Amino acid sequence: MRFLLIAAFLGIGATGFALGDSHSDLDVIYQKNPYSFLSMDYFARFSLDPNAAASTDEITIRTDWSILVDADTDPLVEVMAGDLATFMKQCMELDLAVHNSTKGAQAQTRTIFLSDQGGGNASSPGSFTIQVERDTVAVRGQNAAGLRDGVVQLVDRMGFRAAPILQVGEETMTPRLPLKIGTIPRMGSYRDLVFLGYNGVIISPTDQASTTPLKEVSKSSVLPELAPSYDPALVENLARKARDARRYGIKTFVSLSMWDFYPADAPIFLNHPGLRGAEAYKHMDRPPAGHLLCTEDPLMRRYLAESMKGLFEAIPLDGALIIVGGEEFQHCFMRPSGVEPKHTNCARCEKAGAETVVANLCNAMAEAAREVNPEAVLVAWPYSAKHFWSADDDQIAFIQKLKPGTALLTEIEKDDVLEKEGGIKKAIWDYSIDLIGPTDRAKRQIAACKAVGVACYLKSEPELAFEAPGLPYIPCMDRWYDRADALAASGADGAWVLAWFRSNQGTTSAEAYKYAFWNPVPDRDALLTKLAKRIAGSEEAALHLRRAWQHVSEAIPWSPELPPYFLGPYYLGPIHPMFADPDGEIPDCFQAKSEFAGHFLTEARGDAEVFGRCYRNMEHALMEAVKALDAASIHIPHRCRAVFEAEDLPTRWFYHTARTHANFYESCMLRNTLVPISKNDSKTPRETAEAQKQLERWRAVLEDERENTQAAISIVGKDSRLDVHTTRDGAALEQAAYLMHNKLALLDHELKVFLPSLAEKLVLEK
Repeated sequence: MRFLLIAAFLGIGATGFALGDSHSDLDVIYQKNPYSFLSMDYFARFSLDPNAAASTDEITIRTDWSILVDADTDPLVEVMAGDLATFMKQCMELDLAVHNSTKGAQAQTRTIFLSDQGGGNASSPGSFTIQVERDTVAVRGQNAAGLRDGVVQLVDRMGFRAAPILQVGEETMTPRLPLKIGTIPRMGSYRDLVFLGYNGVIISPTDQASTTPLKEVSKSSVLPELAPSYDPALVENLARKARDARRYGIKTFVSLSMWDFYPADAPIFLNHPGLRGAEAYKHMDRPPAGHLLCTEDPLMRRYLAESMKGLFEAIPLDGALIIVGGEEFQHCFMRPSGVEPKHTNCARCEKAGAETVVANLCNAMAEAAREVNPEAVLVAWPYSAKHFWSADDDQIAFIQKLKPGTALLTEIEKDDVLEKEGGIKKAIWDYSIDLIGPTDRAKRQIAACKAVGVACYLKSEPELAFEAPGLPYIPCMDRWYDRADALAASGADGAWVLAWFRSNQGTTSAEAYKYAFWNPVPDRDALLTKLAKRIAGSEEAALHLRRAWQHVSEAIPWSPELPPYFLGPYYLGPIHPMFADPDGEIPDCFQAKSEFAGHFLTEARGDAEVFGRCYRNMEHALMEAVKALDAASIHIPHRCRAVFEAEDLPTRWFYHTARTHANFYESCMLRNTLVPISKNDSKTPRETAEAQKQLERWRAVLEDERENTQAAISIVGKDSRLDVHTTRDGAALEQAAYLMHNKLALLDHELKVFLPSLAEKLVLEK
């Protein structure tokens, strides 16, 4: 008999998991993907419409124009002038020279004038003014950062117009959020990050956002046992990345980890007995992995302080992030073994209490960083702290112990419940786009931070939502825009739009946040209609693409749950087998081995009947989205074909995913009804008639899934972003096409062998 679940939820949290293929192998696959240009070059999403013509209230920039940089400006202005010139040549087919003006000069005829002064709102740092006249364009920032973002806005205006055409007039724009942290797009650059709308970044050892082990960047000699881990090449790598980011005026942060386990008789404890902290486990491993280094020990405090001071001296940083909930940066309340939650087996820390211990850690690290950079901030992320040490679900008691120089990072949607029809209570235990946010919990945390004078930031993934984590992004643009607007209106001090689980692939949702981050706030429908037109290339096609986004947005609330990580059809989509025969052998190719054990379900989760209806409703909504894309496709000009397909294929895969999910649930329910009946010695005529009806329905469901799988093979063949094999959490699986062909063989067996044999047992027509 198959196990009911072929995958286990291991409780892995905020930051990631093991790889099957190497990063380099996956990068090679990604680089060959026809849609990887979205992250590798932000400008590649734009195209020039040869038929575009200016209206009476617009101007056209032509070959006799140039870019003029104001005298005595910040070096960032020249950087942005160079990027603007690149955009004009690459996307608008205009080779505009860049000149430096003399002191006191103003905008000149047929120039795009760039200055880091004289624009924006004096009381709003980072603001800017764009002034378009008949023969001049001027972008003036309140400061250099304002000028930078003004150039981004100018590029987007021409990008929406698909031509070097600008509307005459003047507009001042002010940021709704002072800090907007993002992650560098996959295989992209800081330029791409800036044009995606961000002014801050987490620098990492790899191109993807990741944590940096503190002991590998610590020059402290306080603990000789840790000194051999120091990696000067890593420090220089991070310093170089930080310097490159500073060229764009980007604020730099590093995410630090320190989650080390040592046996009780380890030399570090024999030499420094006071360091031995809690005996703890890592994730769900048993027995305990070992002892942690106690952060309340004076020697450990000194090590942490010297490490932070040295790090900020070596690297130009604005801050550091540590996850202090249930993973990543150790303290004695992080997964201690043999005790109840909110307690520890370290006597010293148990006496002090969790909130005090964790706050002491954060405050001390912040104080050390501020010895080098008085404006530095230590950002504490209590991810899932309520499950381990927090006295309250909102971490209010912890927040009240934080001091200036610290800040809180919290999720905009996590740890809430959505109540739905049919008695469904959908637990938002991790990232979702069903719940826009901010939750009441997040609101309380923001208020608590304001009360004690520390900053509070809200986190959102740019592309990932666990309603469909197998997609490069879920094309529900109405919801993504609403999420961005909610971030900006939340009262938080900044948005951290971080791609932790997946690399930022520069898709439409990753781009869309920036449009809601500025005043005046654009009308959502008007903005998304412009965006759809830029992608689809014509008014008619844009109308249909816009409808497709709306249908996908309407499908999301039908999602009845967030299943455990990467488990079942919601993740694998049409790759997922039906497993009709409960006694059949699972083919070897489906028995994946990874940090998550496997990815397949053999039984429906939750209330199968209610959940099944939900997935069928998702399927119907997504079918409407596919119909809209079909209608759009005949109107797409060649210049927009690749950008449109990057939007089209994930939507189609999402449709096939929901169809598989609905078929899987219905198949499970039919199997669980018919197989037990087949074992009965006798059946009434009514039972026989009902069984015949159900068998016919089961055959129809499996036939539909066969058709669904065949159609989906061609889709995944066009876009490797949809192949579970190319994602780091699914790399232990074979390639999608191979798995799907094996699934088809399994379906053939179930349709041609298993169902007829079941019909014989039921004494029914085959």
